[in-house]
Amino acid sequence: MRRLTILLSTIFLSYLILIKSVSAIPDIPELQSDQLDIIFFNVPHGEASLIKNNRGEHILVNTASKRSQKTLYQQLSKLQVDQIDTIIITNQSEEYTGNLLYFLEHYQVNNIIIPNHMNESFSEDLNVNKWTMDSEVELWEDLYIQTLDQTKDGDISFLMGYGKQSILFLNDKDIAIEQKLINQTVNVDILKVAAFGSGHSPSQEFLEHIDPYMSIIFPSQTHKINESLIERLNATWIDVYFLKQSGTVFVRLSKDDYEILTENSSVS
Repeated sequence: MRRLTILLSTIFLSYLILIKSVSAIPDIPELQSDQLDIIFFNVPHGEASLIKNNRGEHILVNTASKRSQKTLYQQLSKLQVDQIDTIIITNQSEEYTGNLLYFLEHYQVNNIIIPNHMNESFSEDLNVNKWTMDSEVELWEDLYIQTLDQTKDGDISFLMGYGKQSILFLNDKDIAIEQKLINQTVNVDILKVAAFGSGHSPSQEFLEHIDPYMSIIFPSQTHKINESLIERLNATWIDVYFLKQSGTVFVRLSKDDYEILTENSSVS
């Protein structure tokens, strides 16, 4: 009887965690024609972000780990997303590509951007592009991505810009990349931290150079957070969003400003 009670308690706790993850998606006001939403998903393991406009178009940046598939599907369903125009892959490891085939099969994807080292076979109907260094690609009107760096393993760091707003997707956890990025970037509004906050980058010098207002750290079941990195972020007065704690984070972008729409925007 005691074992049964413990088992039922464990199942109930897992259910609560799942419900919390899905219900963490707040009711979002309707998008205006000059606005975009970027959504950083809280999933059990890995990275996945969604960009959406008022025309019902969607861009997915990475697909998280396969163990996050159910949670990701539920969050997308609540957002009424059943079609994705473009998938952007920045890292070929499972934490970023685990659900790639699932999305290609179920979400009518038209375009995909992948690292040069990635040698997957895709349908002939899919428009496949590989990252080109130091290039700028316009995804939608006034929304562009600028490729900044690629590691020897194929990890891509890029800058996303919309009007005056910019988001740095940092995907190299070592500080060696930073000198190159300092020459390519100035102020950044939002920083997506590399490697689930487990690395040494961003350094103090780099943080002071890009001067972001907020940073995003995706959850991982395998990477240990570098506490000295978190101390640097906090000491620089940057709001730190651990998605495992804050839940899914919505950022509404206009061309001149942004607003954070999330269930718990005070976690840092």
